[in-house]
Amino acid sequence: MALTNDRPPGPPRPDRARLGCGRDLDGLWASIDRPPTAHERSCEECRRARDSLHHLAAVTASLRARDREDHDLHPSSRVKEAIMMVARAEVRRGRRARLATTALGTIDISEHALNGLVRFAASTLPGVRARRCGIGSNTDGHSPTGPVDVNDLRVTLVVALSATVAIHDTMILLRERIGAVVLAQTSIAMRQIDVVVEDLYDV
Repeated sequence: MALTNDRPPGPPRPDRARLGCGRDLDGLWASIDRPPTAHERSCEECRRARDSLHHLAAVTASLRARDREDHDLHPSSRVKEAIMMVARAEVRRGRRARLATTALGTIDISEHALNGLVRFAASTLPGVRARRCGIGSNTDGHSPTGPVDVNDLRVTLVVALSATVAIHDTMILLRERIGAVVLAQTSIAMRQIDVVVEDLYDV
């Protein structure tokens, strides 16, 4: 069957292969399971293309069936575990916060990455040990699925402090450090930073 780069009237799609009659080949493939249209019944180009695509569909179905029946082609337990590791890592990333929108697409940061950044900021202060961190906005109620609103972002950090530090002064420094690090790395200005002292430890 002859293919050309000629485009019929409509939005230009130079990346799509077309038949000599102007019919989009991808569109023909998408409708291969449906009866031919009046044009396809009368067009020699479309008839030949449909015959070829029907043959392709039959071969593809046969290969899929063979793959299901041939145990040598099934993934090993190591491959399955590797896939699950990737899946679990993706789940742990949690919700995403949109940092910017560019001509090439959006720039997001995951809740997991934000948590790590907050914990890193806390670790730069002597006498502070970060334990748990929660990220959310004042309007989302810590929704487990909704996006994080970077314009109304809050963080709740649970820490343990050395018994040798001044708690009040350390809390002020810790809030300032978290806000400065997150702003420098992501351009997000934290709206609210809550720090909960859960424990004191001996040096």
